[in-house]
Amino acid sequence: MSDAQFRVLTVDGKRPEPALRGRKDTVAVAMGSTVRIALRFDGPSDPDTPYMYHCHLLSHEDEGMMGQFVVVDKGQRAGAPPGHAGH
Repeated sequence: MSDAQFRVLTVDGKRPEPALRGRKDTVAVAMGSTVRIALRFDGPSDPDTPYMYHCHLLSHEDEGMMGQFVVVDKGQRAGAPPGHAGH
């Protein structure tokens, strides 16, 4: 799977405006706001292949708004991408 679309559940604890309802692949988050999303991952999990999330503002990425995560089956542990052992 190359992409995962999501649904916006809440914006600052409230139901999202109509424009934010439905499937999304990006969402603008205002400074100081919180957005809760829900994703569904279809297909087999792969503990060695991470997904990525990031902000489109480079200064924000530098401050931690960029990262990776893996989807694993219950009882399975995250692995290491090929060529990244020990990182």
